[in-house]
Amino acid sequence: MTQKCKYLEDWLSAKCESTKTLRSYLFCWENFADFAKTRGLDANRLVEDYRAVKYESYQERERFLEVWQDTVRSFYSWLKKKGFAPLTAKNHLATLRSFFSYWDIPLKVELPRHSYVMYHNRDLTKEEVRQILTFASARDRVIFLVMAESGMRVETTVNLKYWQIKEDFEAQRIPMKILLPSESLKDHVGDRWTFIGDDGYRELRNYLQRRLPLEDDDYVFASEKEGKVKGEQFTPASLTVKFNRLVQKLGIDKSIGKGKPKRIRLHGLRKYFRNNMKADSAYVRFWMGHSLGTDAHYISRDVEEHRKRYKEGYPYLKIFEPSVESIHVLYDQIRERDEKIQRLIQNQKHLEETVKETVKVLKMIEEGFKRHTATIYNFAKTVAPQDRTLHRGLAELYHVFEGGAVCEVCETPILKDEMTEENVKIIYDREQGRLKFYHAQCYREKKYE
Repeated sequence: MTQKCKYLEDWLSAKCESTKTLRSYLFCWENFADFAKTRGLDANRLVEDYRAVKYESYQERERFLEVWQDTVRSFYSWLKKKGFAPLTAKNHLATLRSFFSYWDIPLKVELPRHSYVMYHNRDLTKEEVRQILTFASARDRVIFLVMAESGMRVETTVNLKYWQIKEDFEAQRIPMKILLPSESLKDHVGDRWTFIGDDGYRELRNYLQRRLPLEDDDYVFASEKEGKVKGEQFTPASLTVKFNRLVQKLGIDKSIGKGKPKRIRLHGLRKYFRNNMKADSAYVRFWMGHSLGTDAHYISRDVEEHRKRYKEGYPYLKIFEPSVESIHVLYDQIRERDEKIQRLIQNQKHLEETVKETVKVLKMIEEGFKRHTATIYNFAKTVAPQDRTLHRGLAELYHVFEGGAVCEVCETPILKDEMTEENVKIIYDREQGRLKFYHAQCYREKKYE
């Protein structure tokens, strides 16, 4: 600004707490200055000119104020003729009132009693938000999702610093807390916080993965075109332009004329949060940074109580149902479970076959070892190829049945024809690793000695 506009600069610095308010005030003031020029007046010299006549004669002072008072009254008529919406016209007059009051210039500015919103922003549906997120760029997708899940203003989101998310982000705590210092909020309120849920945390984590580690004062969201951004950070206005282009390209909205407000605006994501977060209205206003009124005295300041309430309301806010990641995880789980089931089915079939063969063997044993020892031995090698003790015992049994054995008690031969269950008792001695044969009578006598 030039030296001639130093009063305007001081007023804007004192009254504007956000770039959006600054742009709005400048827009209104410049319109007034342009109108004043048509009457041969310089609005940017108003403070200096007033102070020059303030201590002159009463007539000079009153004449000066009357000229400017008439200009202010005519300015309202000019605004209406130009087609400004009633609420926009009121904002122009409110801006002038603020300037005059700040510099103690006794000009009256009467605000219209009946002002209303002519161009209402249409609510975004969940499906439309899902569409926007699907076709947005990688960075913008995360910004839009964080706005929808946290209720933050676009200015607050764009200027988010890593220290505001660091604690819960690094702890992987969901819902993830976002700290909102008082100076980042539009309303005159103290420090606040808000949250994002599963989808927001997942997308933010994936976006930041390639940029970690970050310093506390690093911006969470970086410019998509490095070196092409003037200043420290890209502007909310540039993000708004991209959002407007996207919704028009998707057919969600269309232009209603140059200079007219959009029916779908980036601010609609914040509105989506307000409409869909099912929680006590005081908590929702707290998370959005709004003034609480009398509720400020009663609302809990316990972060975990807030986290609990956010988590309860999040299912109504959640945009992806289920999330893309959840589908992939679920698919992997189902596939892994199917593989386990198939392995169990194969094991069951093998077990059934083994049981059938085992039953056959038991029947063979019942019919007598004498006729089936070779079959048993060969089967054992197939079923239990690693059990050498079993193989050795069965091999010995096979040779015994072929050539006979000797009773361990009476030391007399046991002939092949005597090898029946009633006549012979066979015991496997694990310590000696061999089979012992007894006449049934000898074994009973030995047992009861």
